[in-house]
Amino acid sequence: MITEDIWYGVLEAGDKTSPVVRDASLVAGDAKRVWLYNHVKNKFVEYSLEIVAPKLRDLADGDLSVDELDMAFKAAREEFGPVRQIPKWDVKTSAVTIVNTSDDEAGSAMEDADIEEFIGDDES
Repeated sequence: MITEDIWYGVLEAGDKTSPVVRDASLVAGDAKRVWLYNHVKNKFVEYSLEIVAPKLRDLADGDLSVDELDMAFKAAREEFGPVRQIPKWDVKTSAVTIVNTSDDEAGSAMEDADIEEFIGDDES
């Protein structure tokens, strides 16, 4: 169940230690912040990356099972919503949407000569 985009670990913070999950597809508004699913709080929490990074470790034997953490994470992820999800850049497509005109729209497309005439009208 572990993928490149999902990381299961533990945030070691004394009394506030908790299993956490990082979904790399969730991007905080600031590059210095990160969203983590906090299992103890049963919700996503935005953390300062500088503060939290040194306190993170991989999930180990004796911690909560990956399956149990994953089920709770998925439930919270559904509630958290796709609004905060940033789609990945697809290098196979352009950022510009290419519009294909259908046959019935072909007659409405301007040709080079029409464009030059249209531009020339403004010069009077």
